Amino acid sequence: MTTIVLKVKDKQQLIALMDVVQRFKIPFSGNMDETEYLLSTDGNRESLEKSLKQTNEGKTRAIKTSDLWK
Repeated sequence: MTTIVLKVKDKQQLIALMDVVQRFKIPFSGNMDETEYLLSTDGNRESLEKSLKQTNEGKTRAIKTSDLWK
């Protein structure tokens, strides 16, 4: 295993790098937490905000664990 240190100059580079790292399932450690990554794109942010709004309005449904893969 090889360890490398990358110094990104801005958030855009960090997001692009994290996308590649996750696609290749490369273990990593760093300063960007999952929430920051998930909110880093407009699409993800909008989807998460919509889901949170639905939860707050009680627009959810219960699914049994045994039914998840049916």
